[in-house]
Amino acid sequence: MRKENLNSVINWICAALACFALMVSMNADLSGISAEAAGGGLWTLLAANIKKLEYILPTFSYRDAFFALMILFFFYKVPCRWPEHVPRLSCRIPAVLTAFFLVFGYSFRYTNSWDLIFMDSFHLLISGVVFAGYYVLAVRLFQMVIRYLCKKAQESNTSCGKWTTLLFETHAFAGPLLVIMIFWSPYILAKFPGASMPETLAEMRQFYWGTINNYYPPLHTIMLSLIMQLGNLLGSYTLGFFLNLVLQLAMLLSAFSYGFLLMKRWKTPYLFRYLALGIICMTQFFPMESTVVEKDIPYTACVVFLMLLLAELVRTIKDSEPLSKKQIAGLILVCLGTAGFRNEGIYLALVSAVAAIAYGWSVIGKENLKKWKSILVAFLIPVVLILGYQKVLLPACGVEDNGPKEALSIPFQQTARYVRDYGTEVTAEEAEIIGKVLDYENLAELYDPITSDPVKYTYHAETTGELLDYFRVWAIQLVKHPANAVEATMNNAYGWFYQEGYTQNYMMTSRIDGQDVRWEINQPTKLAGVRQVMERVAKLLSRVPVLNWFENAGMVSMMLILLVAVWIGAGRKRYLVAVSPLIVAVLVCIAGPTFNYQMRYIMPVMFSVPFLAGLFVQSMREL
Repeated sequence: MRKENLNSVINWICAALACFALMVSMNADLSGISAEAAGGGLWTLLAANIKKLEYILPTFSYRDAFFALMILFFFYKVPCRWPEHVPRLSCRIPAVLTAFFLVFGYSFRYTNSWDLIFMDSFHLLISGVVFAGYYVLAVRLFQMVIRYLCKKAQESNTSCGKWTTLLFETHAFAGPLLVIMIFWSPYILAKFPGASMPETLAEMRQFYWGTINNYYPPLHTIMLSLIMQLGNLLGSYTLGFFLNLVLQLAMLLSAFSYGFLLMKRWKTPYLFRYLALGIICMTQFFPMESTVVEKDIPYTACVVFLMLLLAELVRTIKDSEPLSKKQIAGLILVCLGTAGFRNEGIYLALVSAVAAIAYGWSVIGKENLKKWKSILVAFLIPVVLILGYQKVLLPACGVEDNGPKEALSIPFQQTARYVRDYGTEVTAEEAEIIGKVLDYENLAELYDPITSDPVKYTYHAETTGELLDYFRVWAIQLVKHPANAVEATMNNAYGWFYQEGYTQNYMMTSRIDGQDVRWEINQPTKLAGVRQVMERVAKLLSRVPVLNWFENAGMVSMMLILLVAVWIGAGRKRYLVAVSPLIVAVLVCIAGPTFNYQMRYIMPVMFSVPFLAGLFVQSMREL
């Protein structure tokens, strides 16, 4: 009885902490209260801290009262029961990360620093309490979700109706494809021949002027422009632009449909299949971004295909038959596409290849050498072709190398923040060395905490020696003020894990002011009003809870982290091979130039989420 009472008390304390974390406002200006307390005695200090607490808590509102009751009811009704076969750390570690990014992300969002946490002992104490509140809430949510998924994994599929059978069994590939096309067709028609972005038009200009470099992926630049020429031969450049849209949609929707075909093989519960279909059809980011002609869509399609093919490879690794020619061809093509349609895709392809080959050897290398050799061929061929393409073919064709600056966002941002905050400590020699690589004189003014683009565009090192000297200075400054360097990196990347504070901005037209190209691309003027209404509706639906979870970078990142943690804890580490390209995609985002609400960078993870529940259920059936 005493243990039950103690657990009940702990449960209500956790509920109170969660309420406090969700209602407190750390961004309140408390400087005047601190000034009042300066020089006062103990009672004055205590009164000032109570007043601060009063300022960071909301005034009474019925909405807050109802919200608090909902949280208390949630803790009352949802017991803290851990799923079988899953250790508690598998939920606790993701919960710690969730709480960390919610607390620190809030501070970076409002101050571009962690000052709201470390400015004084009061803020540090409150941040600790808020952290605890987010942690207990995340633990309860995560264990509830994982327990439910594990329960569904042990259930067999119940009988279903005629339409469900037709959609997910009889026509597992074509059925979902048709449904997605029906839901997406208004977006395709309204935005005909497709929307564009500055990078798309810049790629076209490179091709037209014959100055192609690898700042944009040459494969996509050439493919995009040749299809434009084909469209002109058939009628107009507008038709060519639409053909580009059709091609990228065909790639993406084929990847989605293949995911539903695999869920049929995995015997995924129909609930999760409908959920996946609903996410793809109803989450506005999916059709709105997919109807923009850009390199990110074919790249994302290849990564989704790669993840699904790796998942099936892991599931069937012990089958006696080697990979079929279709499987080998599929893996080769998606690896080439992943590396060819975005420059950083080479890292996803290489890591996936190493993971698959190593895993295959560890499981069947000695028992089924023939199958392992087929896996080796499937991944070794694209790796060799990718390296030959980048190191031999592109230089031979005169494609200019854009230099290393794209990979140096982290040190460049750290240097720029150091110069801004500790410029007086920079010696003349250090300034000279930095000046040979970046625009030192204007570095402090150019520094933007959430994007490295203004700084990295000033890169002008001419020799490897100048870059090595820069790294020596960077290391010295890193040792002198490590916290400043950590702040710079977190400020640039926190948005990939922070779940609040942004809305989507959608590209709606194929022409951008100041970004015109020689080729004329025209959208029907009669549909201008339709596009305007569609944009407003999409932004409205992007504010609807649940729907907007799946277009939120922080949410999808934490879903992936939770999945990885549970697989590790439950002894299903082999499924990390399947999501290895997604893990690398998140790491690339962290090392990239910006968060700045550019959701397309994390699109491979976002567009893979609909299939992760099915993959997880399949993996847990093996327990």
